[in-house]
Amino acid sequence: MWQQAIAVALALLCQLARAQVVTVEGNAYKGLVVSISKDLQEALCDEYIEGIKNMLTSGSSLLYAATEGRLSFGEVTIVVPEGWTCQGAAGTSDVAWDRANLRVGPLHSVFGQNPWTQQPRGCGEPGDFMYFPESFLLENSTLGSRGSVFVHEWAKYRWGVFEEYGHRADPIFPSATRSYDGNETLRHTYCTDGEVAGNFFECEGDNLATCYFVPNAEETTGVTSSLLATPFLSSVVNFCNSETHVADVPTKHNLLCEKRSTWEVIQSHPDITGTSSAPSTSPTFTVKQLKAQTTGNKLVFLLDVTPPMGIGSDTWNYLRDSVKEFILVEATDGMQVGLVSFTNTATKVSDLVTLDTPSNRESLAGKVPNLPTEDTQTKNVAAGITKAKEVLGGEGIVILVTENMKSHSEDLVAAAGGTPVWSVLYPHLIGVSYESYQSLADANGASVFPIENNVVDFGGAASIQSVDNRVALSRCLLDIQYQTQGDSLQEIVSSSCAGKECQISLEVPTNTNYQQTFHIEVYFTRYDNSNLKITVRDPAGAAINESFRQDTGMIYTGSALQVGGTYTVDVSKEANFMDVKSSLLATLQTESGGYDIKLWSSLDLQHLEYTSNSAPTLFAMVGDGDSHVVDASVTATVTDSAQTTAVLVMRDDGTGADVTGNDGVYSAYLIGLSQTGSASVQVAANDNGGSAKLVTATRRAAPVDLNGQSCCGSQITFQTDLPSAGTFTLTSENAGEVTGTIPPNFPPGRVTDLRSSLTLSQVILTFTAPGDDLDQGTAARYDVNFKRDDNNTITTYSSNETQEAGMLVTITAQLPDCDVLFHITVSATDSQSVQGKESNEVREMVSCSATETPPIDPPNPPTPLGTGAIVGIVIGVILFLVILAIGIYLFMNRDNLDDLWLWQMLTCRCLRKPKNDNLYNPPAPRSTRSGNDVIRNNKSSSSGPVRNLDDLYAKPDLTAKRNKKTDEDDGDGGFREHKSRVNNAVAMNNLGDSASTASTSQPYMGQSNASINQVGIPPYSGEPNNGSPQNYGLYQNHYSGSQYDQQYDQNDGQYYDEYGYIPQNDGHDNAGYTTNYDRVPAPRKIKSNTQV
Repeated sequence: MWQQAIAVALALLCQLARAQVVTVEGNAYKGLVVSISKDLQEALCDEYIEGIKNMLTSGSSLLYAATEGRLSFGEVTIVVPEGWTCQGAAGTSDVAWDRANLRVGPLHSVFGQNPWTQQPRGCGEPGDFMYFPESFLLENSTLGSRGSVFVHEWAKYRWGVFEEYGHRADPIFPSATRSYDGNETLRHTYCTDGEVAGNFFECEGDNLATCYFVPNAEETTGVTSSLLATPFLSSVVNFCNSETHVADVPTKHNLLCEKRSTWEVIQSHPDITGTSSAPSTSPTFTVKQLKAQTTGNKLVFLLDVTPPMGIGSDTWNYLRDSVKEFILVEATDGMQVGLVSFTNTATKVSDLVTLDTPSNRESLAGKVPNLPTEDTQTKNVAAGITKAKEVLGGEGIVILVTENMKSHSEDLVAAAGGTPVWSVLYPHLIGVSYESYQSLADANGASVFPIENNVVDFGGAASIQSVDNRVALSRCLLDIQYQTQGDSLQEIVSSSCAGKECQISLEVPTNTNYQQTFHIEVYFTRYDNSNLKITVRDPAGAAINESFRQDTGMIYTGSALQVGGTYTVDVSKEANFMDVKSSLLATLQTESGGYDIKLWSSLDLQHLEYTSNSAPTLFAMVGDGDSHVVDASVTATVTDSAQTTAVLVMRDDGTGADVTGNDGVYSAYLIGLSQTGSASVQVAANDNGGSAKLVTATRRAAPVDLNGQSCCGSQITFQTDLPSAGTFTLTSENAGEVTGTIPPNFPPGRVTDLRSSLTLSQVILTFTAPGDDLDQGTAARYDVNFKRDDNNTITTYSSNETQEAGMLVTITAQLPDCDVLFHITVSATDSQSVQGKESNEVREMVSCSATETPPIDPPNPPTPLGTGAIVGIVIGVILFLVILAIGIYLFMNRDNLDDLWLWQMLTCRCLRKPKNDNLYNPPAPRSTRSGNDVIRNNKSSSSGPVRNLDDLYAKPDLTAKRNKKTDEDDGDGGFREHKSRVNNAVAMNNLGDSASTASTSQPYMGQSNASINQVGIPPYSGEPNNGSPQNYGLYQNHYSGSQYDQQYDQNDGQYYDEYGYIPQNDGHDNAGYTTNYDRVPAPRKIKSNTQV
């Protein structure tokens, strides 16, 4: 178990070992390696072997039939752990468990006996390896035939196809979906040529987030495809082809392979295009025991001393001084080191010497050749490897340093014979192949380190190898020692300075735990060494004494490393050819089981290949052994030969370059370089502020999950809380080779996690933002495409509100129509109008009965207003303000309108001929009041002025009015009464006052006797449903309940008693008042007013 708190560490990069190369010879696969983990039981070795043989034999027959007689399995090697006694085992193998194509290991704690394949790459690209738990081989599997399941995994591993089924609770690749037919029936997401029997669970309502399908193999008949969907059915013997493929179900294969069938993808692979039908063959098996793994405790330097090793000044000096430095300081105590040189023949320079005393170290360092030979141009690397093996005495490693300025081909694998040979290609010319060295490394679990030839021409002065290569050589030797031996010196921090007088600062990271002894190394060219003065000081300012000095480097050794302190290197020199570099080296002090970083790429780091439309992909894992870390923060910094630096955010969320989220594989496209050639790759990882979690067993599932467990779909989910990965900080360094042609622009990345939800007629879309260039940067625009299901017409809505790659994006858009199923996708467009691939598809449909407004087209950005529209708006605003001012003026002078010229002009009275109409003349002096209503010719009424609605709105008799004296209409309630009251200061009644109790023959608002005020508005009666104002209820909380009822029941009772009013029963009473009358003011208190 990992420690829960890990000191901040600086770990060396460990490249993920490449699996063994499998080839096709005579229609049969050759070179397949199956390895059994040492964590299994030796007593069951024979059963493991028998299970492997049976699985591959039955799988070979099925593969032959499924590929139309083209392919089967031939030579297979089964490797058992070192020291195991197994029947039939003969000989040894150098292929370790983590380099096998198929790995047999312990049962997984979450997914039990389910096999899986690590597939970090895209469609048509191979996986990293296949994993089969031991129980799958030993017990009866509910997943179906072992041969069928093996072919299922082999197709993913070899041909880069993906599963054609969904996963429970997966929002992108669900186990069940709706058909959107007339009945909206549920359907599973298997790609089959017939119906699969089974049952749906947790699928109630419209929410299918928890819905899943469990197949019933016994009740399913007549289904023959697909092996990527239903290998658990014994009747399935084919891959889906163009005729049987189900392209409209949301599966990982449909998304990543552009809805092509698995057979269409497989047919384009060289395995198929390069073969034709042939007779079937049965696989042959060889069982071997893993060879004892050697460590770096014994090593031999194999040095090329041909003339190309001296190209440019300091080329050999850098190599010589780096080897000496390693022997004198960097090699761990007790290591045994030997020396061999070679041209076309090999020469033993020194037998193994144990580096346990200073004198032994100095003696061996003095034997390193001072210069390369000038005589022999040819070289025999195989002869050098053979001689180095003799010096080793049968075990140990070889560090080969040789130039790669022109193509060189030898059978180096045979010469090595299982001995790990680590190749440092220095100097290396860009474009020259080093395939033979790569094959040598792959055969024995080693690596290749190409260091580009970088000679800087200073004109007449000199042509000097860049000092960067001096640093690179030292780092390569440190890396090899760490990878083969473990705890050893590592570079903690490095820096440089330029100029004749400069200073380098080396700050030791905080929260680290290192051994106390440390070394500060300073690198420079031989031309800058003349009169060079170096002073190294600790954080307190005390000088550190020089330990060793060479032509291109100096070493200072200290005994008490100060964590968090800053060490300084002061430089003074007469010449100034190149910068001075410096590194601080120390040994990490950790408990056993520290984290490290494993890095690999689409091919390998020596083939970071660009094409016209693709970029290489980097992959990284943080962990140790079978455990790995999720939710960490991982970034890669890549610097090319032109010193252009690209900083890449590596993701494990199933977006961008990452195929599956939470699988522990962090991915990023290599974007941002400007030049091919050698490149440095630095990877940094940390615990992401404490969020990182530790996965002690890889939690993935295989083809079908009959027990309803979570599977690998778009994201790997964990059923239980994971333990914390503790606190850690890791950095790593490695060299790579950028090849191909870097295009000037890449298209935007693809959205792979589009999700949708509905609100009435609108759809809410969420997704992770793609980049402007694949998964880096910010796109310029997102296009949402609505494709109708009935006629395939497409409506597009565009949004310019974009986010940086990796951020969450939300877009709300209107569905173009109702009662129509829409297939919705999203694509991104970059600043150069290059559009990326369409996203995964979601489907939405809204019923017309559910929409409150007529459906409209998706909104587009508003069109800018024209000049005419702007002028019209300005004129309209001015007119509105003028009219508003006139209205306010008239309202303020409403009592004297007849005297206002503005009113006369507006009513055209200024143009009329004056009339002898006493009705509009000033009134005569008041005389006795008449009770006759002459205006309405109502002579029968002697009760006084107008008192009800009929009286007010009756047609006036103007003839009678003209024949009557003007003083007789005073008090008649007509037009003259208003001015009469003004002149005599007679008070007018308020709107809320009761003006009269005169009855009317017409009921008003349900009342038989309605009093009116002087302008004809009935006073509010207090009943909420009898003409209550629209704003009733604004202060309802202040007038609710018993207090309200008592107050207004009392007022109403007084009102009824005084005027004899009896309300009609309208079905409401005060006891029924609720707070549901929104935003209406409380009723006014009724006043009694008998003033006339």
